Amino acid sequence: MKIVVFGSTGGTGLQVIDQALARGHEVVAFARNPAAITQTHPGVQVVTGDVLDAEAVRRAVAGADAAVSALGVRLGQPPGTVRSEGTRQIVAALTAAGVQRFVSVSTVGVGDSFARLSWAGRLLLPRIIGAERLLEAEKQEQLIRRSTLDWTIIRPARLVDAPATGAGQLDTSLRTGLSAKTTRADLAKALLDQLENRRFLHACPTLVS
Repeated sequence: MKIVVFGSTGGTGLQVIDQALARGHEVVAFARNPAAITQTHPGVQVVTGDVLDAEAVRRAVAGADAAVSALGVRLGQPPGTVRSEGTRQIVAALTAAGVQRFVSVSTVGVGDSFARLSWAGRLLLPRIIGAERLLEAEKQEQLIRRSTLDWTIIRPARLVDAPATGAGQLDTSLRTGLSAKTTRADLAKALLDQLENRRFLHACPTLVS
């Protein structure tokens, strides 16, 4: 499978690239800063561009079989609109190119997952993550959910850089608290699993390591 990875230079995106190659897939790494892609595997093609540039995104998805979005903004930085507006460009390009399968990262606390947080989570998560950041992720999800793509949105708990646990829980009914976390390696595995098995087609499961 030829997979386009958006947000490819972040911690999750780099994990997706490595794990996709290990599974025998081809990868198109879309990056604003191609120097950040250190993977020299022959199965990796780096496409330079900004996710807000419609033409650059269209070039990246041409000939692809599926796409993964790991777009995000680090905590401590202004949320901006890259997540939602970048997703808008990705959805439009995939639709135009006839690339149906799309798996995206969101965050726990968005949509119906908010009601499954602990009482402390419901009280404190908007303060920890930021209400604007949650709203931006909600806009991103709405753009995907309203599309005609074969989409899956994965909502991880607090992301940490750690090895895969091999015991990640992925479900639409998971309840989470502030102590819940998700390793980026587990998240990358879940994203790729969904490209391959489509278990959560048109669904937004939560992932906890």
